[in-house]
Amino acid sequence: MTLIFQTDDFEGADRLEYWQNMISQHHVSVVSPGGAAQDFSGRMKIDDWGGLQFSDTTFSPISYSHGVEEIRQSERDDFLCVLSLEGGGRFCNNDSSFAFSAGDMVVYDTDQIYAIEFPEKARTISLRIPRPLIISRLSGADRQFALHIDGAQPMAQLAAGLMKNVCALDELPGSQRCRDAEAPILDLLSLAARDLRGEEQRPTPGQHMLLKRIKAELMERLEDSTISVTSIAQENRISPRTLNRLFASEGTTVMRWIWSQRLAASYRAMSEGSVRQVTEAAFRFGFKDSSHFARAFRKEFNIPPSKLIGS
Repeated sequence: MTLIFQTDDFEGADRLEYWQNMISQHHVSVVSPGGAAQDFSGRMKIDDWGGLQFSDTTFSPISYSHGVEEIRQSERDDFLCVLSLEGGGRFCNNDSSFAFSAGDMVVYDTDQIYAIEFPEKARTISLRIPRPLIISRLSGADRQFALHIDGAQPMAQLAAGLMKNVCALDELPGSQRCRDAEAPILDLLSLAARDLRGEEQRPTPGQHMLLKRIKAELMERLEDSTISVTSIAQENRISPRTLNRLFASEGTTVMRWIWSQRLAASYRAMSEGSVRQVTEAAFRFGFKDSSHFARAFRKEFNIPPSKLIGS
């Protein structure tokens, strides 16, 4: 589905009010505390790609704020990847800020207080990513964060090229093809983000291989509700303390990672239609009862699993 809205049919202050309402309704809830010029103009084209959403936007200078009230009003707490095509700006969160230029990308969690400013006329491509589709690919992404990805990086250039090509299509593929494209699109973006985060956040080569093997084994056993730190450590002939340190190197814990993977896998399965009942999703991914699963799912993603099944 494609949606286009623009300010050409409005005048003066009505332009900014219309723009802000449409951005908040179809993109992410924001306010513009600094206002904008009376001749503000903007155009946004939104394409739905399965669970992803691409937005190609051209607009006059403006600043956006996403505070406590906007977080409360938001029905979704997705991640955004913003590719700056023209102009640049500044992103602020958690008492820190950074500038970005044309060609750069900013990846951030919308379930946090932030502000983003565009002091010049700009064009951006934004990719909205459901939380479960990113936390399973980036360690630490379940914490509020923001990344500035330099557009000169090779993987960033590949990801940017893909985003531009997607938005340049005259006609979208069928809905199932859009779903099929989700994984490769996000894998490429994740590679660019991992390059940015650097070697200091990774275990040593030997630890990395061990952690990679343990994760692969656990991904094959998400349905096993008896998994524990002790059993995983024993099976891999290491101490629970060593196991915890391996996962701590990526900013998480063993069981937190497992729960995140279970919930993310159940989200993908229901979103893609391979699971069509909440009860089936619960038992397939290691939950002992569907009520517990439903509560955990709602807490994690702010929507009930039944809504995803019915969409």
